[in-house]
Amino acid sequence: MVSGPVEADAVVVGTSVLAAADVVAVARHGALVVIPAEAEAAMAASRAQIDALVAGATPVYGISTGFGALASRHIEPARRRDL
Repeated sequence: MVSGPVEADAVVVGTSVLAAADVVAVARHGALVVIPAEAEAAMAASRAQIDALVAGATPVYGISTGFGALASRHIEPARRRDL
């Protein structure tokens, strides 16, 4: 979470598209990565939606079912974390 000024060469990972140059700056040049509070809130909201789908009885592709050819295969609730 960002609580003060951000360094000029820091890469801010938020809710918008990340530029290829930003990925290179982090991977090759060690740029600092900053995650703003609004991005953390968006991730938490997304996680809450997934948790609700995991707990639900309605089959959801890749959450309570397999993938691809196994899309019709039901995954038991106890095994969904493994998925």
